[in-house]
Amino acid sequence: MAKQSNRLLYLDWMRGLAVVIMLQGHVLDGWVRPLDRTGEWFWLSQFLGGLPAPIFLFLAGVSLAMVLDRMRARGASAAELAVNVLRRGGWILLLAYAFRLEQFFVWYPASDWGDVFRVDTLNCIAASTVVIGLLSVAFKTRRGNVTAMGLATAAFVFVTPWVYPLRANLPAFVLSYLNSNGHPWYFSLFPWAAFALAGITFGYALLQARARTDETEFFNGVAVAGVSAYAVGAAMSLFPIFEYGFFDYSLTGPPYFFVRLGWVLLILYGAYKWSTLETSGGWSPIVMLGQASLLVYWVHIEIVYGRPLHRFAQALALWDAAKHLLWLVPLMVGLAVIRHLHRSGTPPLQFRPAWRRSPNSEHFNIRHGDQPIVHHLFDNRKQAPDVLFRIDDRYHDW
Repeated sequence: MAKQSNRLLYLDWMRGLAVVIMLQGHVLDGWVRPLDRTGEWFWLSQFLGGLPAPIFLFLAGVSLAMVLDRMRARGASAAELAVNVLRRGGWILLLAYAFRLEQFFVWYPASDWGDVFRVDTLNCIAASTVVIGLLSVAFKTRRGNVTAMGLATAAFVFVTPWVYPLRANLPAFVLSYLNSNGHPWYFSLFPWAAFALAGITFGYALLQARARTDETEFFNGVAVAGVSAYAVGAAMSLFPIFEYGFFDYSLTGPPYFFVRLGWVLLILYGAYKWSTLETSGGWSPIVMLGQASLLVYWVHIEIVYGRPLHRFAQALALWDAAKHLLWLVPLMVGLAVIRHLHRSGTPPLQFRPAWRRSPNSEHFNIRHGDQPIVHHLFDNRKQAPDVLFRIDDRYHDW
């Protein structure tokens, strides 16, 4: 059985990997000249660049399951759970608009006021947190949530091609969040919230498995589920019956959702297996990036798409653009280290992460009967969350 102290290491590592993929995807997308955008290497970069958003949304769902489960263990009422969900979602949404406003003023007067209201990844995470969190509040048990959220995920995926083109008598602002309102580059609830639904389903299933102390067996099943999801998606793409409604394979198509979900689950399995290695207990730059993902997201956007290096915009050969990752990635790791030092006051190489602490410590362990369920990994300080997309329960009391 895997070491219990490694509980969240694989989630941090997976988030950090998504950050690295995001960095290369944005650098090449932003700086590679049109001449080099038709080659296989650029295609591979952008294919991989399509994975971070599903990963972040999936992990946001996992985080939500853990927070709500712990609150239930403390005896929180349905109203308290709902308030927590609304606070989480509201705070994430506030940060999303703060980011957009900052972008608007940086580029003023060339900026477009309409871009402030664009529905991006953070906006989608905020909306998904509220909708999915309130739905989860209605179910009191892990098993009930696994069943309900799993069915909701499937339903969400298969109705998306019908819902996506709807233009009901609703304000444009609401439609932008619901189905993008004709903006395919938006991260609207349909189709993107399906990954958060899958994540909260996974989160409750993981908590059930940990309560039974069969985490290794559970993740073996995750690997099988990942391969199966990919195979199902690939097979579905061969049958025209799944091309219905507003069908765009890489946007609204159910087959592509299952393909991407398969990739997410397989990456998660790999992250878990890495966390069981003896060498995983040391300092990891990938984990560090995952723990500072919001800060890295915000700063790297300013570097890649901002004014200071705007002369690079679609002006570099592919390999010249790729070389800039040699300083950008270490810079982001350094930024994450500085953030860590500011928060903890201890150097990362000496830092014993919370997942390495004794699971028998009362402060770090909530129990349900004789079984530990969710560890208090961090302190209770009320502070801005690493929304993109920190997977822990640090901010349960916003």
